[in-house]
Amino acid sequence: MRWTLRFRPLSGGEHLLPLPQTLPGQEVGELALSHRPLEAFEARGNLLARFALEEGETLELRFRLKTAPLRSSPPWREALLEEPPEAWPGILAHRGHRVERALGFLLSGRPHAWYLVDGTPLDPLLFQALRENPALLLPLGVAPDPRLYLGGHEGRRLLLLKAPWPGEDPPFWEELKALGLDPLSPARALAFLSLGASALGLATGPWPYLPYLALLALRQGPALKDLLKRSPRHALESLLFHAFALSVTTNPRPELGLGYLALFFWNRLRPSS
Repeated sequence: MRWTLRFRPLSGGEHLLPLPQTLPGQEVGELALSHRPLEAFEARGNLLARFALEEGETLELRFRLKTAPLRSSPPWREALLEEPPEAWPGILAHRGHRVERALGFLLSGRPHAWYLVDGTPLDPLLFQALRENPALLLPLGVAPDPRLYLGGHEGRRLLLLKAPWPGEDPPFWEELKALGLDPLSPARALAFLSLGASALGLATGPWPYLPYLALLALRQGPALKDLLKRSPRHALESLLFHAFALSVTTNPRPELGLGYLALFFWNRLRPSS
């Protein structure tokens, strides 16, 4: 799949940015830059390039990316569970491990930061977030066990920069987007337009909503099945929403909507442990 990174400087001058490269869990190829770099070099395992840019000028990098999950069981994994997640990097650094920050993006396009411990991924942020809400990464098509992030990741991210910990954040890419049209977006728009029309009394029937459901099933089906085993109440929240939405286009069932709202608030007021 092809992706693009974009950067727009707030001021003119020279800017140093990391370039994507092939690393464990990601295979990168066919890089194409919109601007020729002043120089490109490798430092501390990072591929970096320096650019001369005017204020507001957009730098774009296009590349092909193939990702895969990383899973390992490092010796420090179970010992961390006895300590608060926010203290994990400091504890491991104090014990003599090489701790680096890892900066990049989840493939949803959201910037993300985690750690590398002796080169092995450690993600306290997603560990905590997934314990509270196991459905957090369902839009990415994954429903991982939180313990996966004690020595791995879900394979839906791009690592761009490894830096010593602690340290100041360097200039970074602002945006990651997939190239080409994602069919889920127009299908979602059509589905919600049909919901709005049905709510206004226009009989659309279920047909405008069904393509969206079919695409969701292809993308999220296996992850939803895993989520149903791990946290049924979070999986049922998604199922109830679509059941109610589908009923709106045919024969509205308010009890489904009320059930969804009740489960929605319950899941957020009573996080998983």
